[in-house]
Amino acid sequence: MKNSKTSAVNKNADPEILYEDEYFLAVNKPSGLATVPAPRIPEHRTLQGKLRNWALREEKGYKPYPLHRLDRPSSGVILFGKFPRDRQKLVDMFKEPTTKKTYLALVKWVPKEREGTIDFPLVARTTDKKVPAITHYKTIKLMDNVSLLEVQIETGRKHQIRQHLAMIGNPLLLDKDYGDRHFDNEYQRKHKGHGEFFLHAWKWNAIHPFTGVALEIVAPTDFFEK
Repeated sequence: MKNSKTSAVNKNADPEILYEDEYFLAVNKPSGLATVPAPRIPEHRTLQGKLRNWALREEKGYKPYPLHRLDRPSSGVILFGKFPRDRQKLVDMFKEPTTKKTYLALVKWVPKEREGTIDFPLVARTTDKKVPAITHYKTIKLMDNVSLLEVQIETGRKHQIRQHLAMIGNPLLLDKDYGDRHFDNEYQRKHKGHGEFFLHAWKWNAIHPFTGVALEIVAPTDFFEK
């Protein structure tokens, strides 16, 4: 089985809009596309840049800004606000207990416990201090020495899912920072795989902060068919 991607990066393609209302929109981020600019990544080569170009071309009347981020190799649901006046209320939505983010992760081997919670503290984003971090997972598919996990996080630490899964001995396949290079090389040789790790922001559930409506936004993936 090759390392499947939900969608390859198409430099000319418009972002795939999963949901839109008058306050924000949700986009299906492709793997390999940065969310925002970085020292060696200009805005036009990011999801933010592509979305802003689309909004300008379509005369939408707003300049999208990200409400959170996904690592460049990750794919799936990511939310963008429309107007600065709504930013704080939209950001606060992520702190609500009713907001749930569900990921799919392809990992080395099979977890010893097929379902469980990882609560190892992790270093905070802005300091060297360790802070609480909670990750829930369950195994949903086994595939030749690797497993597909459904993962939910209660906190949003940097690389939380990647670090936590590595800590229990099941790092993401092809994760250059936290993975098992020898295992990855053997897996790629055997399956003729290529590309980067598979971590997909699959579902996003929340209560809309302005309308009070319960939302579920899903980023499709064909991984279950592999």
